[in-house]
Formats: sequence, C-alpha cells, structure tokens
Amino acid sequence: MRRRDFLKALPVLPAALAVPRLPGVQIRITDIRIVRLKVIKELGSFTGFMGPWDTAMVRIGGGSVIEIHTDQGLVGIGPAVDPVQIPSLKSQIVGEDPFKLQYLIANLREVTGMGTARRLASRPAALAEAGSQGGTAPSLLAAAGRGGPLSADRGFAAVEIALWDIVGKACNQPLYKLWGPVKDKVAPYASQSRLSTPEERADLAAKLKSDGWHGIKYRAHFPTMKEDIRLVEAARKAVGDDMDIMCDANQATNGPLTPTVTWDFRRAVETARAYQALNVYWLEEPLRRYDYDHLAELNRLVELPIAGGEGNRGLHEFRMLLEKGCFDIVQPEVLLEGPLEIRKIAVLAESMEKTISPHLADGSVGTVCNMHLVASIPNSTYIEITHDLPMRDYSNGFAIFEEPPVLSKDGYFSLPQKPGLGISINKDLILPS
Repeated sequence: MRRRDFLKALPVLPAALAVPRLPGVQIRITDIRIVRLKVIKELGSFTGFMGPWDTAMVRIGGGSVIEIHTDQGLVGIGPAVDPVQIPSLKSQIVGEDPFKLQYLIANLREVTGMGTARRLASRPAALAEAGSQGGTAPSLLAAAGRGGPLSADRGFAAVEIALWDIVGKACNQPLYKLWGPVKDKVAPYASQSRLSTPEERADLAAKLKSDGWHGIKYRAHFPTMKEDIRLVEAARKAVGDDMDIMCDANQATNGPLTPTVTWDFRRAVETARAYQALNVYWLEEPLRRYDYDHLAELNRLVELPIAGGEGNRGLHEFRMLLEKGCFDIVQPEVLLEGPLEIRKIAVLAESMEKTISPHLADGSVGTVCNMHLVASIPNSTYIEITHDLPMRDYSNGFAIFEEPPVLSKDGYFSLPQKPGLGISINKDLILPS
C-alpha cells in the first residue's frame, strides 16, 4: 500500500482530541474606562479604631469600577483606580493582547512606581536601618510610592484583575479553576474595624458564630494591654473554643502623628503570651513594618502565630520577612500586589512551611478576586471580609453585583462558577458617563 493510501485509510481523529486554538491570541484591548455606580443607601458615619478623624460614610453600593474592553466584545472588570491614571494606563495596554498578561503587568509595575519599591526592597541594609530606628523611614516610603493600602500606585493591580477576568471569559472558566483549584468554597473571618466595650464585642461574636462565621478579628488598640486582653477574654467566654479569634495591633501603619497607642517590644511580647493562653489564632502587625529583627525575635519567643505584611511591597520584601522568620502568616494586599505577585508570594511561603491570608481588598471586586486566590492556593486558609455590624455588613460592597456572593449557613462562600471573576455589575446601578 502506498503511503498516501495508508493515510487515507486512517480513521479521522475526534474533534475533542484536536489541539484547541486559544481565542486569546486574536483579542486586542480597545479601551479602559471608569464606571461610576449609584449609591443604593447611605447608612451613616462610621468611626474606626484610629481615632475621631478615622471616619467614613458607610454606603450600600456606590463607588466605581474599571472596565477593560476588547475588540471581541469581552469586557473585564477590576477595582476602582484614580481617574488621573487612566491616560497612562491606556497608553500601556490599548492595542495589546490581554493574554500577554505577564508582560503588560511587568511594565505597568514600573510605570506606576513599583519599580522603585522593588529596588528599595532589594536593599536590605537600608530597610534594616529603617526598622532599627523604629520609624517609617519617610524618604524610603515616599520614594517607593507608598500611601497606605489604597495608594495611587494600585492601578496596575486593578488592571491585572480586569485582564484576568478577560482571560477567564475567553477560556470559559472561572479563575480559580484556571489557577488550579484546591477547594470550591472559602472560609471567611469577620474583620472588625471599631473599638467598643468588650461586652458589646463579645455579644457580636456570639451572634456571628450563630450566623455561621468561623472566625472574628478584633483591633487590639486600647490604651492599655489589660483592656486588649479583657476584650479577648470576654469574646472567648462568649463563643467557647470552636470559633477562631484573631487580633490586629495595626502597629505597622501606626505613624507618630496618629492618636493611637504605640506598642514597644515588651508590650508586644506580653500581649502575645496572654493571647496564646487564650488560644488566639494569630496576632497581626504587633510591631513596625520594617522592624525585622524585633518581629523575628518576638516570633521566636512565642508559639502564637505572628501575621502581617499588608503594606509590604514586592516579592523581595516578603522573602526578607520570611527568611528572617518575622511571620508565620503573610498578608499581601491584592490591590497593591496583583494576583500574579500574590501567587508567587504564596509559593515562597509554602517553600518555608508558612501560610498566606490575603489582606481584605476593597470589599467588592478585589475581594472576589481574593476568593479565587484563596481557593487555588494550597497554603491559604481564611479570607478576610469586613463585617462589623450593625453598619458594615459584608453585603454592602457586594450589592453592586447582579448575583452577589452570599455566606452559607455553615459559614462559607462558594466560588462563582461563571467565567473569569464570575461576577457582573448590576446594570441598573451604572451612572451615565
């Protein structure tokens, strides 16, 4: 038989075995725009733990998101950015293939200031000096573009989230499945943001436990250590040992001009030991962000897990924190780092037998992205959700979605099953541009 006749005689391969052609190679980004959203209801003013100036209007709905449009009709959504960033972001991504995600985000990190932050993070001597002085090293922080968790250099992270949304839609898969799922539901803890009496906090903990929540996090920010400990004692008595209690000292972001108490090393150690006896799940940010040596020494002295990192920037800083033994649990912020970097940090932590619990994001689009991350990272357990009743219900931020995530009776959020982030904005809330 001739070769030509032999080949003709072969059975046709099923279409399922054919190599698919990724639709992403044909997609081009055409625009990025801000979409403003209607406020459904204003609930009043909320005062946080930092003092009388730490106030904000609590709203259901409202705010804004970004949309990245493509020539194939796919639209990705991401968290809000400062409008002043839009021209620069457009110049970097319009005309590009969203599947070139690594390339695009690497460039955007440099443009928006992360390049400076990474270069500083690779200078251990400079950062160690800043930490040993107990201060915030203003010149280093300013050069790195830091201005808190929602600073202006978050633009690249918002774009990255929107690009991942496009990629997931092009592949017709939710993000956590693209990233390799570990689970299809995630356990949240209720993050509290205000100070009140231990009795009121304990009553709320009991209510949250009955609602299905697995954990609750308090601000350990009272003037005295005795009050910080009494808060946890009251809560532990109210919920027993089958609900996790986390405590956040917020010392990493406590500057010299804020009206809140500043912990020294002794208070950090003594508080950690008291919390350990009360079976606290972790103590977060007990010392200044760059006080690496004291953080490592504290972690060595206590068995209670030490957590932190929400304001740290880039893989190099997290490598330094982990190598020095500062934290058992790292908490990078997705609005500062983006999913790509957080997944790298997670692998780094896993290699050192540490865990990761991403910081809370924005309570809406960024938080849903965190759900996908936690569901796809083996060494990630809890997801942080702002839920501080009566005003700051987790559903406030999710109200902008057509099918918002809902906490189940057994205390989990199921992962969205639609492609990409798996969420869409309620069109009735979109304001005219």
